[in-house]
Amino acid sequence: MVPTPRTPLRADRLRALNLPVKAHVRVNEAGHPLSLIRDGAELPVEEIRELWRIDDEWWRSPIIRCYADVVLAGGKRVILYQDLVTGDWWMQRP
Repeated sequence: MVPTPRTPLRADRLRALNLPVKAHVRVNEAGHPLSLIRDGAELPVEEIRELWRIDDEWWRSPIIRCYADVVLAGGKRVILYQDLVTGDWWMQRP
């Protein structure tokens, strides 16, 4: 049996997890990520594990994105995606 926590759950202590952050990405001719530029440093993409595209909500405000599950130099894995409506790149943890 798990004991009841003493601190009650409060809405002001909740936070969203895994929010995407704006990213600067260098791409090749095919539009696939070559590197991620963060804090003035360029981190090369060592491996692209998977690529996929979503097209959703075409009847309202369209969501059109190309995703890449990548491994950066040093072994960190991130998800990069380009919003094809705005052209902006975003990064989030898998």
